[in-house]
Amino acid sequence: MLKYYLICFDISNNRSRRRVANLLLEYGERIQKSVFEVAIKRDNELSLLRSEIQPYMENGDDLRFYFLPPESRKNSQDYQGRPLKEFPASIII
Repeated sequence: MLKYYLICFDISNNRSRRRVANLLLEYGERIQKSVFEVAIKRDNELSLLRSEIQPYMENGDDLRFYFLPPESRKNSQDYQGRPLKEFPASIII
């Protein structure tokens, strides 16, 4: 079963920020410059993703993983009150 996360970051180094963004694009889609929705198939993938990102993090940087329960998407809206599109039907990893 897929688990969805909202991942957001504040990374000061441009090169590191780009590399983290590229890693996250392998797991999901970019919502804003530093905000991603990702799908994780297995629990160990989240640990693997964290370990892949760790080398790019510096003192003062911030990276957060917010778990999105399945029902949270159904209750979410954009700024005009329209329902958000469904999560991607398939994820290529």
